[in-house]
Amino acid sequence: MRIHAAALNPVELHIWNGHFFDGPPRTPYVIGLEGVGIVEEGERLAPGTRVRVEFVHPGYGRDGAVAEYAVAPEEPDNSDRASQASVTAIGDELDDVEAAALGVPVFTALMCIERAVRAGASVDGAHVLVTGATGAVGMVAVQLAKLMGAARVVAAGRNRKRLERARSLGADATVELAERVGAAELRDRISEAAGGRLDIALDPLWGAPARAAIDALARDGVYVSFGQAASPVAELSGIPMRNHGVAVVGHSGAWATPRARREALARAHELAEQRGRRLELDTEELALDDIGAAWERLSRSAGRRLVVRP
Repeated sequence: MRIHAAALNPVELHIWNGHFFDGPPRTPYVIGLEGVGIVEEGERLAPGTRVRVEFVHPGYGRDGAVAEYAVAPEEPDNSDRASQASVTAIGDELDDVEAAALGVPVFTALMCIERAVRAGASVDGAHVLVTGATGAVGMVAVQLAKLMGAARVVAAGRNRKRLERARSLGADATVELAERVGAAELRDRISEAAGGRLDIALDPLWGAPARAAIDALARDGVYVSFGQAASPVAELSGIPMRNHGVAVVGHSGAWATPRARREALARAHELAEQRGRRLELDTEELALDDIGAAWERLSRSAGRRLVVRP
C-alpha cells in the first residue's frame, strides 16, 4: 500500500519505552498502528483500492504505517496476537486524515461501552462517566454514549479547554482532575456532576481516579478499566462491590482479533450515521519529515490526533 495518512497512538510510546505487556519491541521497526492509503499490489485487492490498514502492534514482527509504503496480509492474520494485521477496503465518506484518525479511538470506545453492557449495564437512560475525556478515546466515548441513549454524560480530565470541547461534543457536565485532589473529594465531585447517580464509568487512568469512580457508582453500576495512564496500581475499597453490587471489569484492545476490531469500527460509524451525525476528533496534520517533533508531542499529550502525511 502507498500510505496517504497515518495516525499516531499513545500506546506506541509504551511499546517504544519497553513498558508494554508484550515486552520490549524487536528493533528496528517502523511505528504506526493504523493508516489509510491505496493498494499498490495485491492478490485479492485490486491496485488503486482505497484501504485502511491496522497493525497490532508494530514492533513485534511487523513494521507499521508511518512510512511511504506498508505491507500487510490481505486477510486478517490471527496467528500471532502480538503481530496481527488487517486491511479493509473503505469508501470515500471520510477524507484520508479523518479515516486515519477515526480508527483505533472509535472501536476502543465502543468496545469499552459494550463491555459495560455485557457486565449488566444499560446505556439507554444511563448516567455515564468518562475519565481521560480530553484524549481521543474519551472524546469518542462521550459522543458514542450520547448516541446510544445515555441521559447524562460526565467528562473528566486535566485540560480545562479540552473539557469544554467535550461539552461541545455532548458531555452534560465536566470534572477537572486536579493533581492534589484526593479520591474522596474527587468521588464527591463526580457524584455531583453525575446528578447523584452514576451507572457506568469508563476509565483509562486507574490509580486514584479509579477509586473515586468506583466509589461513586450506584447500585449495580459497572466500572470498565482500559488503561493505567495515572498509575499502574490503585487502592480500592471492597465496600462498593459488596454493598452496591458494583462490577469492575476490564478491556484491552490488544486481545481483540483484527476482525473484532474491524467490526466494532463499522458498528460505531453505522450508529453515528443512523443517528444523523458523524463522529468528530480534532486532528493536526504533520509531514513525515516532522515525525521526531510529532513523537515528542505525543509523549506530552498533544490534545488532538496527530496524523502524519508521507
